[in-house]
Amino acid sequence: MFFETVYIDMVFLVNFMMDLLLLSLLTEILRKDGRWRGLCVGALAGAVWACVAVTAVMPGWMELFGSMTAAMGMTALAFRERSIKAVFFMSFSLLGLSFFLSGLVNLVYYHTGAGYYMQKGGVPSYLLFPVIGIGSVAVRRGAKLFWRYQGVQRQLCRVMLAYRGKHIGLTGFVDTGNRLYDPYQGRPVQIVWEESLKGFLPEDQKFLYVPYHSVGKADGLLKGFTADEIVIVHGEQVFRQQKPFIALAREPLNRQGRYQAILHPDLFAQGQISCRALICQGHGHDNE
Repeated sequence: MFFETVYIDMVFLVNFMMDLLLLSLLTEILRKDGRWRGLCVGALAGAVWACVAVTAVMPGWMELFGSMTAAMGMTALAFRERSIKAVFFMSFSLLGLSFFLSGLVNLVYYHTGAGYYMQKGGVPSYLLFPVIGIGSVAVRRGAKLFWRYQGVQRQLCRVMLAYRGKHIGLTGFVDTGNRLYDPYQGRPVQIVWEESLKGFLPEDQKFLYVPYHSVGKADGLLKGFTADEIVIVHGEQVFRQQKPFIALAREPLNRQGRYQAILHPDLFAQGQISCRALICQGHGHDNE
């Protein structure tokens, strides 16, 4: 009979650290409020299950069921979640993240020759930990970029300007850092890329000038005009305001061209709110 020596303390310690890493990464991916105390409790539950799975003889279906149950217990304890639906979703996310990192380790171990040299004793096995670290950093960075993109998407809205019988549709970005007011009537200033209004403004258009400060430029002037109306579709609401002040920027407001207007947040507080009944047109303009 063959007996394999298992150091249960090392099994517990390694699984505790890995489960803690997985749960901390899950907080970034799902944007959950995970405190270290809860994460440690969840990792502790996962480490206990790992010790049971290693020492007990179980059929495959029982081990699979136990792993899923352990994942549910880990997420429920780590995030103090009571909703069954949320626990199921987080559990599958945790298992998927675990498969990703373990697959990354297996890829390096079996397909780069690292496993062969580790078995021969030429390379210590603990060098796989940097692989796990690199994978974790990649997951964390990817999650941050994803949520940053989602944040920008939530701040985008459709904009329609009306002026002298013409209408033009633009994509606007709600910028809480825009604190520019016109010095004449104290209205919040909406900044629009000048090129996007080409052909929309009349050739004899007269402009007012608004002083502004920006990074790299202490003082500057933006030319602007008073439009007849601005309509903003943001989510399920439509904001309308008469006589908005529009300033023109010579340079594009976004390198990727995702929006052509920067909207002042005060516009939503001052504007008239109605239901989403108006559908703004796409980029371009038309005449009434």
